[in-house]
Amino acid sequence: MKYLACFLPVHAVLTLVAWSQVELNEVTGNIYGVDPTTQTFELLKETEYAPKTNLGQSRFRVRWAQDVKIIKVEERKSFSGIKGPVLTHFQGIDDANAKAMSEGQPFVARVAVVHLGGGKATGPEQGHRKIVSHLTPDLGETPKSGLVDLNGQPVRVTLRQRHARIYVHEPLTPADLEKGFWKVTIQSEQVDGHFVVHEMEVRALEDPRKTDDPNLPRVLVVGDSISMNYHESARAALKGVANYHRNEGNSFSTVQGIRNMDLWLGNYQEERLGWDVIQFNHGLHDLKQSYDQTTETFGNFAVSLETYKENLVKEIAILKKTGAKLIWCSTTPIPQSNKGKYARRKGSSEGV
Repeated sequence: MKYLACFLPVHAVLTLVAWSQVELNEVTGNIYGVDPTTQTFELLKETEYAPKTNLGQSRFRVRWAQDVKIIKVEERKSFSGIKGPVLTHFQGIDDANAKAMSEGQPFVARVAVVHLGGGKATGPEQGHRKIVSHLTPDLGETPKSGLVDLNGQPVRVTLRQRHARIYVHEPLTPADLEKGFWKVTIQSEQVDGHFVVHEMEVRALEDPRKTDDPNLPRVLVVGDSISMNYHESARAALKGVANYHRNEGNSFSTVQGIRNMDLWLGNYQEERLGWDVIQFNHGLHDLKQSYDQTTETFGNFAVSLETYKENLVKEIAILKKTGAKLIWCSTTPIPQSNKGKYARRKGSSEGV
């Protein structure tokens, strides 16, 4: 356990036995501090709590195995730039199109996973609802169709006009991890106190230092779907004034805020990755209530007012570590009661 101890907070060194129960298999986070010499990187993820002590930790040093398999996943809008024939896995094929494929006729799919690293074509699967075959994409600026090999015959496949997805899987080497910012999902196990990664899927993240103006302050907004709606407008309004960023996705309640705040803050200790101003908000998701249609009564809040206050104190303590100026944004008003699945009562946000 000595190796792991080097990366734990001082107050947690004496509780290493508890951390032995932590699982980092099939978890997602961000990659920092890639070190090819020791074959390790720092995984920054949603805070993990030790089962016995309830101590929280969001940063873990993990080691990759010598034969680690690394796949870069990129979502694209078309097959443009992909040269065929290339192994492709088509999914989301409905009954009518499964029948068409079984008859050797053109068919439509919803999802295409392109494997640039090659592999074996296994043909139709699950009653022609899937097919793994070699695709030769059509020519053009944004092709979403092409020819696949079906029992030795070329058959046209087209992606749906709406809700289609194209994912390109490209093999990488550990050396590639040093060249960018990555979001990662790992397959790992604990071996002699080390977290050892055997497989990982990575998605490229934007390096903010390439787009930020180094002469302007960095602003982070932490909020729920309300801030998701005004995100682009706020970014545009602050152009030339500040480098505007917000947390990934929805911040939800204070419970999720505490668990994810370290992840949202990122590697703020690094040069040009620190925060000057952080605006944060929670409330609407803490105020969710159950609603009994029979008695027409509201149940308890998802997070009690007392717990809400305690959570904010914990969250502020995490935020203060950045040295940024903190701005609290009061909870969005609830203009009328909602008695659906996620009920909220009119006026319950007042004073929050």
